[in-house]
Order: sequence, then structure tokens, then C-alpha cells
Amino acid sequence: MPHTSNALPPQLDVAILGGGPAGCSAASWLQQLGLRVLLVERAPQLCAGLQSLQFGQDWVLGAPGQNLATLGQQYARQIEGLSEVHTVLGQSCAHLDWLAGEGWRLRLEDGSSVQARALLLATGLKPLRPEAFFPSPLPHPRVLDALSLTACREQLAPARILLLGGGDNAAENALYLQARGHQVTLWSRSDWRAQQRLVERIQGLAGAVQTRLPSPMPSRLLPDEAGVTVQSQAFGEERFDHVAVLLGFEAEPSAWLQVGDALQRAGITAPSHPFRDEPRFAPLGLFVAGDASGRQHPCVQTALGDGVVAAKAVEAFLRPLQEGQPSLALRRNNRQIIHITGLRFGANLGVLDFEREGPQPIQVDAEVNLGAQQIVSRDADIGHVLDYRRVRAIIIDECTAEHTDLLEALLGKLCTRLMKLPGVAGVRIKVTKLEIFPDCQVAISAECGQW
Repeated sequence: MPHTSNALPPQLDVAILGGGPAGCSAASWLQQLGLRVLLVERAPQLCAGLQSLQFGQDWVLGAPGQNLATLGQQYARQIEGLSEVHTVLGQSCAHLDWLAGEGWRLRLEDGSSVQARALLLATGLKPLRPEAFFPSPLPHPRVLDALSLTACREQLAPARILLLGGGDNAAENALYLQARGHQVTLWSRSDWRAQQRLVERIQGLAGAVQTRLPSPMPSRLLPDEAGVTVQSQAFGEERFDHVAVLLGFEAEPSAWLQVGDALQRAGITAPSHPFRDEPRFAPLGLFVAGDASGRQHPCVQTALGDGVVAAKAVEAFLRPLQEGQPSLALRRNNRQIIHITGLRFGANLGVLDFEREGPQPIQVDAEVNLGAQQIVSRDADIGHVLDYRRVRAIIIDECTAEHTDLLEALLGKLCTRLMKLPGVAGVRIKVTKLEIFPDCQVAISAECGQW
């Protein structure tokens, strides 16, 4: 049943979508910073994704041996006791709008509306479910993903279980299930990606967990009431009681899609997915925390820390600036670009016979996007900026170091090398062959990175 902690005011400082560890951590810090917070969670309780994780863990510092379900309950109780955090449980945001100068307007599933000056996405992850293994949107009880396996594995009677994957999740589940009497086969398309200590424990079982890695994935999974038929070129047709597809996670896209639609309606290019803290979106009051950003190893500990970082970024956006400081848009959206125009020299380039006899005259025009920079100058130290002499030298070196047959290949080399420079967000290159024809010049341009 939907639940709201108390009556929602029409105007708040921050709306957080997602009530997992990152969202709760951000809400706690924002409240302590004196801001009014709305926390929206589609599940009927906060940190609901942790409630099936009843096994003890040792990777959350300060809580050795404690299960994540208990930790999630502790996080939830703390948030529920904060008067300035308004929680909405059991429903999602149905619609978003971004209004210039006002912020974000949210319409919830029950029809209620609220406006917030900043929006924080903390919607977490969902398991990867390749269509080849999950052809139907309705789950089959014999084919499990990471969440459904975790939820039911304590109740599974000993059986033949196939785990697809070679990361930490697959290795941990293989050890867990084998210790409880299951016949476990672990099958991965690549070599081990799991922690070395987990790999060594499996290898120490002397074949009690059958491993197939690296090996091409099965071609089809055919579940029925009694089990799953697994078809593959390498092993033919086999039967297992259950198959768990543990191929990783991806950022949950539903809130991001609503944000993208809202910004497109406002005439603003939507962010990429998974959404990261690109400086150009901070002036819009748009932030991200935790696993939804795709930037951290999925873990409760990193999600809690990332929630704090996001809270401080939101506070910096919302707090009034001291007199004389530039606006946030100037401080964080001052994009700087290095332009090199009309650079001419001889390059070892071309497939024609005369082009192989010696350097051919070319002209290179380049733009190097350094992204958002502080508009306030710190000092005149060349070490704080990208030296355009370095950009020029790289262009000349790449064009003269060896003979390149195709202009397209040369553009690729230039883009790749310039994108490796520290702080470079995007590159535009145009190379003109000056003397290939007597009546015209020929040029090809390329663009990569962020613009």
C-alpha cells in the first residue's frame, strides 16, 4: 500500500528518487545540512532491495558478520525518524518536468504534485537479463536472475544448478549452493572475473564445483515445469533443475528516461545512460548518487559514501553564493576549448604512388573540448592547464611518424591520442589534403567524445 510519512508541502529543496542506501545516505546528510527533502521509493519500505540478503557479510566496515537485511532496517529506521525528510513509499514518480528558474516538478502515481529545486537520482541497479535467456517478460521459476536467486536460494532443495557468469556474484553463489548440497556448474564466456580469494576457494574444492570457463554461452534455455533444457554447441543438450543468469547489473533506467523526456521538452540535450555527474547538468539541479551512476563497484559501502558526496554537491547548488562570487552556471558550466587552426606541414599520407614518394602537404584544424572549468583564474601556472603546444606537437608527430594509407585512419589515430590527454572531454579534427587535385582541396573531419 502507498504510504506518505506526513503531508507533502508543495515546495521542497530536494527530491530524491530511490530509497536504497545511497538515497537514504543523501537524505540524512541533506536534512542535517538544513534542507527539506522528499524521498520517493517505489517499494513499500526503504532499502527493500536488501531485505532478501539474510546471509552474513564482511565487506561493510564496522558490521562484520551482520546481514544486509538488518543493516537496511537500521538505515530505514533512522530516515523515518527525521522530521525534515518526507518519505513516499509504495509508489513511483509518474511524470517529471524541468522549469527554468524553478526546478523540477514531480507528479506521483497517486496524482499529487510537488516541486523541488534539485533532483537526485538514486534508483540503483537491476540485473542484466539478456533476451536470449529471458525471452518472455514474465519470469519463469526455473530461470533466475541475481535477485530472484538470492531471494529463494535458502529454500531450494538440493538440485543440479547451472550458474552463468564468472564474477563475484557467480563465485559466491557457487560456494553457497555447493555447501548446501547442490550440484553446481559454473559457466562463463570469459576467464574468472571474481576476487582471487573466491576463485581459490572454488579451486580448493577439488572439482566439487564444475567450472566451464572460458566457454561460449549456451544458445538457448528451454524451461519447463520439471527443469531447464540447456542447448549449446560445446556440450550439446543438457538438463538442469535451475539456471541462474548472473551476468552483472545495469543502472535502472526508468527515472533516467523521465529525466531525459523532461529535458528534451525543455529543449535541452538529455544525458547519456547511465547518467553521470556531467558538469553541464549541475546548473539544472540534476544529480546522481550510488549504483545508478554506474561509476562505483556495486556495494552498500560505496553507495553510502556516494550519497554523502551527492548531498554536498546538491548543497553547493542550493546555497546562496557569497557576494561577489560568480553564479553556479559560470563556476561549473564554463566550457573551455582549445582551437588550433590552419596548421600546415608535410605528412606521410596516401595510397597513390606519388603520395608514397614523400610527404604530402596537409592542413589540420583541431578543437579540443576541456569541459567545464572554473571561471576564476587561480594563477598563471602552466601546470594547471593543458598546454596547447602539446596538442600541436601530438598532431604533427602522429601525422609524420609513419606512412598512413587512408585519411580516415589518420583521423582515428589523432582522435585516439588526443582523447588520452588529461581533462579532454571531446575532440574535433579536420584534415585537408591541399594538393591532391589541381582544382580543389579534399578534407575529412571527425568528432568524438562530448560536445
